[in-house]
Amino acid sequence: MALINTAVGLLAISSPIGVLPVVVKAAEGDPLRIRRISRLAVLTFLFTLTAACWWGQALLDLFAITLDSFRVAGGLILLPIGLRLIEGHDVASDPDESATETLGVVPIGLPLLAGPGAISLVVAEAPSDWPGRLALTAVIALLALGIYLVLMVSMPLRRALGELQEKVISRLMGLLLSAIAVQMLVGGLKGCFPILAGPPQGL
Repeated sequence: MALINTAVGLLAISSPIGVLPVVVKAAEGDPLRIRRISRLAVLTFLFTLTAACWWGQALLDLFAITLDSFRVAGGLILLPIGLRLIEGHDVASDPDESATETLGVVPIGLPLLAGPGAISLVVAEAPSDWPGRLALTAVIALLALGIYLVLMVSMPLRRALGELQEKVISRLMGLLLSAIAVQMLVGGLKGCFPILAGPPQGL
């Protein structure tokens, strides 16, 4: 269930449907440029979140930051993003039309797809044992593949969805993301302040 929650959270944060207009505008409608930008964006997403999964906790230890504190910070980062999606606002601005395919790395790959919210979620929810981290890495890789397929069909998919369906999906992702953010906040606060978890069992 933890992996499923993390996967849903990452899907909501990355919001590939919401990134479609940015990709189309950056590529100026050129299918070849769409392919290049999508590939760079997905590779950036994959490498960034994989690094966060395996070495994020080490960075926390280096700065003496507890995992519960990071969960609280991650929840505070995710909640405004979810609320913005629910309200129908853009999470980030569109890139400059004169930019090249490097837009696939910045800003589409980072921070639109793998932004602070996604990194916070991965670091906070990464298992401590290596089999669990391998499983989370596999989930990230599957999400990256799914995002790549979505971006590759960005123009026909956007035409097929239409503006109304695109808004509905964006708001649904925002609702899921807000719920996950609240769950992270509650879990982190209980860890930071054990009295919030209630009295020990048996008392």
